[in-house]
Amino acid sequence: MVEIKIKNNLEKKLDELQKNTGIMKTFMAKELGMTPQRLYHLCKASNVQLDTAYKFSVYLNCSVTEIFEYEVIR
Repeated sequence: MVEIKIKNNLEKKLDELQKNTGIMKTFMAKELGMTPQRLYHLCKASNVQLDTAYKFSVYLNCSVTEIFEYEVIR
C-alpha cells in the first residue's frame, strides 16, 4: 500500500510574497477569486484540489511541489 504525506507550504510562500511586495493577503485572495477566509482555510488544509494547487503555482510563479511537498510512504 502506498501512502502520500503532504506538507502544505502555502502560507509560507504567501508570507514571502507579502514580505517582498507588501501585497496584503486580502488582496491576494481577491486576485485568486476567493474570500480571505477561503485562502486562510487553504493555507491550513492537508488536501487541496489539483486545479486550486495549480492556480497558486501560477500566481506565485513556482511549481506545485514547492507549495505542496510530498513524501511517499510504503
